Amino acid sequence: MGGAGMAAFLSFLRAFLLAVVLFPVGLAMHEVMHLAVYSAFGVRAVLLVTSWKLGLVGTPIFGLHAAPAVGDPPLRVLVVNNGLGPALAAVPLLVLWASVGRRARVARAALLANVLVLIFFSCIELAYPLLEEVAHVDADVLLLPELNYGGVLLIMLATTSAAIWRGRPGRRLRLMSGSPGPGRPFQPPAGGSPPGRLPAR
Repeated sequence: MGGAGMAAFLSFLRAFLLAVVLFPVGLAMHEVMHLAVYSAFGVRAVLLVTSWKLGLVGTPIFGLHAAPAVGDPPLRVLVVNNGLGPALAAVPLLVLWASVGRRARVARAALLANVLVLIFFSCIELAYPLLEEVAHVDADVLLLPELNYGGVLLIMLATTSAAIWRGRPGRRLRLMSGSPGPGRPFQPPAGGSPPGRLPAR
């Protein structure tokens, strides 16, 4: 791996790690937006700390979940809340991504990855009540932590790698005829003067 390739790999690694660090921020905003949507519908809700068992070894992982304090809300409230919660949380991150200069590829890649993660959550959460209550299909697979957090990791890896490697500066085009390349002496254009000399008058 050459110097440019190593630099791109390190940029990708920094972008991916920054995306992981930003993920809890996006997750907290996501659940707070759920609370806000519930409140807009007059539904009293609470924020819970949840514990999931991940994988065959049952590794415990923790998360946040906004839930109605009493009973289940109507389907229309659940559908609107599930779709809007993550989408509204993505808006500040999207604004921040748009305001960051294009030269800050690491920060932009990390922010974009978290925006896409929130859109992914919005799709999953919107699909669950529709499949369960409307289509009468068992959609418990959408609740699996392997699907949720596995999807998050895949989105982060794909987004940060695409953003960093796609943004790598390519070889500079040699627009001038006779521009020197590696191991080639300078060749002045036809009818021109060598460097350092003025044309004859």
